[in-house]
Amino acid sequence: MRKLKAIGILLLVTGFVVILMSTVLPLVKMPQTFIVKGPSKQLTGNISYWIDTWILPPIDIGTSFSINIEANTPGGISIAILPSRGGEIILEAAPLLSCIFNSTQKVFSASTIVQTTSEYLVFVVCVRNNFTLMINSSWSPFYSFRILIYPGLGALPAGILIVYYDRILESKERLIREALKTNSRSYDIYAQP
Repeated sequence: MRKLKAIGILLLVTGFVVILMSTVLPLVKMPQTFIVKGPSKQLTGNISYWIDTWILPPIDIGTSFSINIEANTPGGISIAILPSRGGEIILEAAPLLSCIFNSTQKVFSASTIVQTTSEYLVFVVCVRNNFTLMINSSWSPFYSFRILIYPGLGALPAGILIVYYDRILESKERLIREALKTNSRSYDIYAQP
């Protein structure tokens, strides 16, 4: 097999596998735990509060969802978990969970059932406090693979073009070989006495 043709076929197969992987794997959901410590920015004298946000991959309706947030000192934490689409809050949907710590509260734990299939935006506002957040539910750990569809879509036409170009080169080389064979036979005819 010619090297150029092999490269084209490899690109075609790779493109197809990447497209398949980027469309099927994000649909595979399994139990996940999201753990984070915050705030993501160190609170100093100039900065007394910080808002952290995270986007959880789509969680299906009817899936159990639990949260545990623990603050280092009482009060100073607010949390909201809101349905979103493309990073934007879905205004007509109700929040999944929300809590504002009172001045003596250090821990918030809750469990619920998801009412809307969507991504979820997690907001944590901390005022002069640190926290540890743990979320348990079921979502796809491969959700970020969906962006790979674009390189896969690019590899398919590139592979087709390379295979097509190789076919043109191969036929051109064949014509040149045949022309050279015909030309060498004609010299042999004239060389005989």
